[in-house]
Amino acid sequence: MSSVEDLLGTGVGLVALLVLGVVVWRSGLPKLAKQLAMVGLGLRLVGIVGRQAIAADARVYFSWGERYAAYFGRLDFSPLWDPALWRGSEWGGTNLIGYVTGGIMALIGPSWFGTFVGFALLSLVGVAAYGLAFSRAFPRLDPSRFWGWLFLFPSLWFWPSSIGKEAIMMLGLGVATLGLVGDGKRARWLLLGAGLAVVFAVRPQVAAVFLLAIVLGHWLNFQSWSPARVIQGGAILVLGGVFVAYALQTSRVGGADLESIQEYTEFNLSQTSQGGSDVGAVSLTPAGVGMAAVNVLFRPFLWEAHNLSAAVSALEIALMWGILWLRRRQLAGLARIWRRDRVLRFAVSFVVIYTVALGLNLANLGIIARQRTLMLPLFFLIVEAGALAVPTVQRVAPRLRPGYTAGQQVGVPA
Repeated sequence: MSSVEDLLGTGVGLVALLVLGVVVWRSGLPKLAKQLAMVGLGLRLVGIVGRQAIAADARVYFSWGERYAAYFGRLDFSPLWDPALWRGSEWGGTNLIGYVTGGIMALIGPSWFGTFVGFALLSLVGVAAYGLAFSRAFPRLDPSRFWGWLFLFPSLWFWPSSIGKEAIMMLGLGVATLGLVGDGKRARWLLLGAGLAVVFAVRPQVAAVFLLAIVLGHWLNFQSWSPARVIQGGAILVLGGVFVAYALQTSRVGGADLESIQEYTEFNLSQTSQGGSDVGAVSLTPAGVGMAAVNVLFRPFLWEAHNLSAAVSALEIALMWGILWLRRRQLAGLARIWRRDRVLRFAVSFVVIYTVALGLNLANLGIIARQRTLMLPLFFLIVEAGALAVPTVQRVAPRLRPGYTAGQQVGVPA
């Protein structure tokens, strides 16, 4: 890669960001949405620069992307089906990131910065899909707070702004969620399938969690059951179970049985229990499950931060829970309503399963901070949907009768 090629690719990336900003600003979105989107674009630019400083995996993907770009540039797509050209023995996973990297390079040239921009924009499509899904699922709610979480929360503009799996996973999960929401009443199965296919190709086990959450979301509605609904639920249970088992079978888990899951968990813990961010393995017990949730949702604590990255992660988690504490009445109301809405049932199921699975499989807070990014959009969706449980009180100024002051109107001496 020459400096000229990198400079040209950087220019293309910056122009793409500028054009996207102009399109957003001239769109018909509400003013607040435009402002949040513009700030979000700027923060992703910051995220790109920051992620380049910790880009060990990105350099490997970039190297493979250069190889694939040489093929794609001459319209030779044999790396897609020739195992001799794969990175490793599998078509998907890390090898798939090489395809995406190569495709971006084939368009803009072998630019380090420009390729980062390409991945950041792909993740932004996923974030936008989450925002659209919220508006369709809850049309009576103001989506501005949810957009604020999506565009401004540090993890969501930092970790996916890099050459790597997080950007592609954010894209796939966002599109799959939008497909599941559909028009607010019925799912769009082609969109759901397309998003899940992307997730499955990168991390089949996360696709299994998504599918399991769909199944649980359907069965957790204990109201308005009918014979037809029971038959439909049975079909979803069977199909979902088959796909979950297949997803686990094709991933490193190796199967849906308890022994395979335990072996996979122990292997992951042995691989991630190292470095200064090691928090120790947790066992598959009630206490261990609780500790796994704490590790994912609350840590690192402020006093555990031993470097800049950990300090930022600790601060954002502390700030997040501080905001949620101020809105605890809204969150408490969720317990009364979440089973009435199919999107909430799915979101709660996904967040719970993903949180526990992540905490049981990883023992390194640095890796956990990066991986929990994929759960955060649905976590924030649940938080903001809690407004449905809080009645809106309209405060209208009372009309004064002629000859009375405001104090006299309510019986208080003027």
